[in-house]
Amino acid sequence: MRKLRSELPPGYIHVTQRGLGRRLIFEDDHDKRRYLATLRDKLEHSGVSVLVWTLMPNHVHLLVRAQPAELSKLMQRLGTSYAQYFNGRHGHVGKVFQNRFSSEPVETEAHMLVAIRYIHRNAEVAQIATMRDYPWSSYREILGKRVALEGEGICDASKALEFFGSMEEFSRFHAMENEVDGFARVDGYRPRLSDSDAYAIVSRHYGKGFADSLPRMPKEERDEALRTLKILGLSIRQIERLTGIGRGPITKA
Repeated sequence: MRKLRSELPPGYIHVTQRGLGRRLIFEDDHDKRRYLATLRDKLEHSGVSVLVWTLMPNHVHLLVRAQPAELSKLMQRLGTSYAQYFNGRHGHVGKVFQNRFSSEPVETEAHMLVAIRYIHRNAEVAQIATMRDYPWSSYREILGKRVALEGEGICDASKALEFFGSMEEFSRFHAMENEVDGFARVDGYRPRLSDSDAYAIVSRHYGKGFADSLPRMPKEERDEALRTLKILGLSIRQIERLTGIGRGPITKA
C-alpha cells in the first residue's frame, strides 16, 4: 500500500443515521431501494459527496465529504422525506429516526482506510452476509462488480479507491481480520463503536441473555469477559449500560 499522508483536508465525515430506539428503519428491500432513491435525489445540488455507504436493518452509515451546514441540511431533508414514506407505507406513527444523526470527522488517511472498511464490514460483523454477498453497500461497486448493483452511482467509487492506491490494495485491506473481532487497526486507530454495534458484539460472544449471565459469572470469569469486551472496542460506559455491571469492576478488570 502506498505511503499514507497523516492529515486530510477538512470535510470528511463518517455519518450514522439510526432508527429511534433501535427500531427497524427497513422492513424489506423495497424500503432500502426507496431510501437510496431518496438519498440520490437529495444529493443533487446539495454540495455533499458520498464516498461509501451501507444500509443495515436499523441504521445507515455514510462516509461523506461536506461542510457541516450542507450535511445537516441534507440529512434533515433525507430523514423527513424517508420518514413520511415509511410511516405511510407501514402505518407507523411518530419519528422514524433519532433526533440527530451522529457524525465523526475523518482527519487522517489511516482513519479513512479503517472507516471505509468498518462501514463495508457492518453486515459481515453482524453475521448477515459477507461483504461480497451483501448488496446494500458500496463495496461491490468500488470493487468493480457490475452485476445487480443496488444504489449504483451514489458513491464516488474512484475517490474512495484513491485512498487505497489500487483495486488490489482495496480488496486486500478489506480482507484483513483482527485476531479478536475482525476490525482492522491502522496506526492504533479503531472506529468508535455505536451502542447497537456494541450490543451485537456482546450478543455474538456471550449470547442474547448476556445482561443476566455476565453479572452472575464467577469473578475471575466475569473479569475475563470484561477485559475481552474492552479489547473488542466497547467503552467502559457502554459495558456499564449494556451489562448493568458497575464502573469500578469494569475499570479494574
